[in-house]
Amino acid sequence: MNEIQKYLAEEHLADFRDGLITRRELLRRVTLITGSAAAATGFLVACGLGPQGSAITPAPPAPVTPPPTGGGTPSPVRPDIAYATPPAQATTDGVTVREDDERIDAGPLTIKGPGGADLIAYQAAPKLRGVQLPGVLVIHENRGLVPHIKDVTRRFATAGFFAAAIDLVSREGGADKLTDQGAYNAALGRRPVGEMVADLSAALDFLRGQPLVNKARIGVTGYCFGGGMTWSVVNSGAAVQAAVPFYGPAPADVSGIGSTRAAVLAVYASDDARVTAGRDAIEPQLKKAGVPYRIEVYPGTGHGFHNDTGARYNPEQARRAWVDTIDWFKRYIG
Repeated sequence: MNEIQKYLAEEHLADFRDGLITRRELLRRVTLITGSAAAATGFLVACGLGPQGSAITPAPPAPVTPPPTGGGTPSPVRPDIAYATPPAQATTDGVTVREDDERIDAGPLTIKGPGGADLIAYQAAPKLRGVQLPGVLVIHENRGLVPHIKDVTRRFATAGFFAAAIDLVSREGGADKLTDQGAYNAALGRRPVGEMVADLSAALDFLRGQPLVNKARIGVTGYCFGGGMTWSVVNSGAAVQAAVPFYGPAPADVSGIGSTRAAVLAVYASDDARVTAGRDAIEPQLKKAGVPYRIEVYPGTGHGFHNDTGARYNPEQARRAWVDTIDWFKRYIG
């Protein structure tokens, strides 16, 4: 498996261990990702998942100690926040800011990608005229450009950013066509990282080309798989001024991060040891780059704690991380 396929398979394994999917569904999804039942079985056995019927008692996730460096603690939950924040409880439809919200203009569009490919996209901007706005690229989780990610894009607009998101499986119809989680992940796993970074670069070029956007003030953020792609964008040397990866896996080779000019806020979950361990490889590169950075490990949280449609949603810490994100972007691009 390539690094993306391995990460996706590990995410489904974590879902199984947390009781979110059945063993049969786990095997089905991993089979789609790896391409064969034999490869899927081999992967699961290597991860300690024995034959059907064997006892499986996964150890509880090891808590992650926040690093001594990084510049502080999460922002307090402030009552004066005017922009949209994560909801107080989980949602069923992923919508906290409606598309017809009077504060914003929002809707779908198509962005031209490498080779003239049509990239399924979504944009949202505040109803402001006569000013140039900072731009933010939002990168989706392993489910694609679903209603939740569109909602997050609209939340950024309420905070004064021109935000856009694309579906990284646009060539196969995106999340609207590949509604099955396993099928979507199989398509996602077949895409080389470099090709996905090229699509994201096209989205960044789209942002820079908007009359309302200040092309020298561009940020990028992403969640889970999208957090990993945020690191890949930073690692590629893309001209972004700020980045906020949410619990994103570190790239196999992180050396490019050592040359970034982006100010980075790295968001991690305390009970997500598998992903949070990657900070040990990333932090030396951020130090080498000499850029402003913070590494924050949010207490009592698991992987995906910001997603209000997921089982691991943590409203309090999601809001703290969101306030930190907006504050970071306002400081470094806005």
